[in-house]
Amino acid sequence: MKKLQLPLLLGLILLGCQDPPPRQTYDLDFIRSQITYCRTIPQEKSIASIFSFTSLTDPIEEIDHPRYLPAGKVSGLPTIVPNDNTRPAGIIKDDVLVLNLEAKWGDFRLETPDRPGLKMVAIGEVGKPATIPAPLVRVVAGTIINATIKNTLTDSTITVYGFQQRPFTTLDSLFILPGESGEVTFKAGVAGTYMYWLKLGKGHKQEMFGEEKEQLAGAFVVDPKEGSPPDRVFVMNIFSSKQIKEDSSEFWVEALTINGRSWPFTEMMKPAVGDTINWRVINASDRGHPMHLHGFYFDVLERGNTFGSQIFEKEQIPNVVTENMRGRSTMTMQWVPSRPGNWLFHCHLSFHVTSELRLPGAEDFDPEGSTQHMAGLVIGIQVGDGPSDLISKGAPKHMTLFANEKNENNVAFDLENSIPGESFKPGPLLLLKQFQTTNITVKNQMSTGTSIHWHGLEIDSWADGVPGWSSSDGRTSPIIEPGEEFTYKLSLMRPGTFVYHSHLDDIHQLTKGLYGPLIILGEDEVYNPDLDHVYILGWKTPDPKSAADLDLNGWVEVPVQQAEVGETHRIRLINIGPAGGSWIKVTKDGEPVLLKTIAKDGADLPLVQQRDVKVTDKVQIGETADYAFAPQEPGIYEMEFTYMGLARWQQTWKVGME
Repeated sequence: MKKLQLPLLLGLILLGCQDPPPRQTYDLDFIRSQITYCRTIPQEKSIASIFSFTSLTDPIEEIDHPRYLPAGKVSGLPTIVPNDNTRPAGIIKDDVLVLNLEAKWGDFRLETPDRPGLKMVAIGEVGKPATIPAPLVRVVAGTIINATIKNTLTDSTITVYGFQQRPFTTLDSLFILPGESGEVTFKAGVAGTYMYWLKLGKGHKQEMFGEEKEQLAGAFVVDPKEGSPPDRVFVMNIFSSKQIKEDSSEFWVEALTINGRSWPFTEMMKPAVGDTINWRVINASDRGHPMHLHGFYFDVLERGNTFGSQIFEKEQIPNVVTENMRGRSTMTMQWVPSRPGNWLFHCHLSFHVTSELRLPGAEDFDPEGSTQHMAGLVIGIQVGDGPSDLISKGAPKHMTLFANEKNENNVAFDLENSIPGESFKPGPLLLLKQFQTTNITVKNQMSTGTSIHWHGLEIDSWADGVPGWSSSDGRTSPIIEPGEEFTYKLSLMRPGTFVYHSHLDDIHQLTKGLYGPLIILGEDEVYNPDLDHVYILGWKTPDPKSAADLDLNGWVEVPVQQAEVGETHRIRLINIGPAGGSWIKVTKDGEPVLLKTIAKDGADLPLVQQRDVKVTDKVQIGETADYAFAPQEPGIYEMEFTYMGLARWQQTWKVGME
C-alpha cells in the first residue's frame, strides 16, 4: 500500500488533526476528511472521493453491477414508486395510529419508468408498493403509534430506528431477523419534524467509506394539536453501491433523490406570487447538504435531528439563502415568492447535483439537442405571473466582465480583458450599490460555454443564470457560447456579501476559478479597503489531493495586514468550492480573540442573533458570513482560516496604537 509522502503527511497531521471547531464533530464530511488524512490512507484517495460520489465519467455501454437495471430490463421484482409525502401511512383505530410496514426488494427507476434503474430494498405498507422515501408517518402530538415492521428479506437482518417518543436522549432500536416481524408501541411526543429509518445487517456497524443505503428512510411529522399551516414534506435519500472493475478500479451506481426523483424529474412546485410557503425538509442521508434557494431568502422556523427539534422564537429565526443540513437533520422553512419566474432549490455541494450522477444510458432518452447539466438533489419552482418587488433608483450602471483563457485549464473572469496569468486567480471583486440597477455584460472569450449565477441576489429570474431554466418576462438565461455575450440585469435589494459563479459544468468551471466576490454597499455607504476584507475559498482542481490544491483569494503568499487599536474591521468569508466547510479563529500570544458574527448570506443579523465566538461556525458551500474584528490592544495577531480540516492559512495582523 502506497503511503503519503512524509512531508505531506506531517503537514496534514499538523493542519488537519488539531482544533476542530466546536459542534462540528457530527459533520460526516469533516470526520471523513480527518480520518482520511490523519490515518494516512493511500494517496489516491482524494478529497473529491471523500466529499462526493465517484461518478461514472467514463462512458460505459454495459456495466456489470448486480444493482443496475438497463432500460427495458425487468428483474421480476415489484416496482418501487416515488413518494410525494402528501398521504400519511396507516389507519387510526381507537385514537391509535396502526402502521403495518415491511422491508422488501424492488426495482427503482429514479427518472422515468422507461429509463435505467436499480434493484434495491425499500420500505412500504403491507399490501402496497414499497416507496422511496419510506411511507410518511404523520400524527398529532400525543398520538399513540403501534408499528409492526416485517422483514421479508431472506439474507439480512434489519434494525429499525426512530420509532420512539420525541424528544429523547438515547437512541433506541428494534432488531428483526430475516422473515420475522417486530412490533413497537410509543407516544409520538412533541410537535416537530423528524425521521425514521432502517439499517440492513446489524445496524450498529457501518464502513466509513462503504455503501450507502439511505433510501430506507422516511418522514415522521408530529403536528401540534391546534394543527399546522399547509405545508409540503421533502425527503432527501441516497443509495450508492460500489463495484470493482477488472483493472481493480472502483465505480459506483447511485441514486440521489428528493421524494424519490432526480432532477429534472422531481415534482415541480408552482406557487403564486405572494403565497406563504412552508416546507419540511428532511436529510435522511449521512451526508451534509447545503440547501440553496435561488432568488429569495427564507426563514428557518425549525431545526431538528434524530433526537429532537428546536422551534425558534420569532427574534431568533435565521433568514438565509443557504442552510447547511447536516446528516440526518431536518428543517422547516418558510418563504414568500415575491416575483414571477423559474427558480431552483438545490443542494449546493456540486457532486450532489452534477449530471455525471445519472445512471449509464439515461442520457439516451433525453430529447435530441437537449443538455441536462444538473441531476440529483434539485427542485424546480415555477412562480406564476404577478407583480415584482424589485426596486431601482437612479441611473443604471453598466459593466463588462470578460471570461478569458490562456489555455484550457487556465481561465479567469476579468474586468480589463486581460489574458490570465500563470497562477490561479478568482474573479475580481465587484462593488455595487444598493438599488442601483447594474447591467453586466459577460463576454465569453474561452473555448467552452459558460454562465453566471448571482448567488444570493434577489433579481429577475431571466438573469439568475441557470442556462435554459431561469426564465421570466419572455427571456431565458442562456449558455453563453464561445465568442458570444449576454447581459445580466442585477437588481440590488440589500447591502451585503455575495458571490457570483458559473452555473454550468460546475465542478470543472468552479475549480478553474470561474467565480468571484460581490459586495453590495448601502446607498450612503463608502467602501474602505483598509477596514473591509474579503476572503474567498475554492478548489484549484476537480480532484484535489493536498492543501496546495485549495485556494484562498488566489494568494501565493498570505499578505501581512496592518491595523490600529480602536478600529473595527469587517471580515467577509465566502466559500464557493464544490465541497467542504471553512472556519476562522484569531489568536494573540496563543490565546483566542473574539470575533462577532454580524451577517449571514448577505443579510445583517439582528442584534439578538449576533454572537461573540472564539471559533466561527463552519461556513459551508454557497454560504457567506461576515464578522467584526476589533483588536483591543496592540501586538501581533494571527487570523487563521481552516478549509476542510486540511488547508490552513495564517494571516499576521500587526496592530498598533492610534
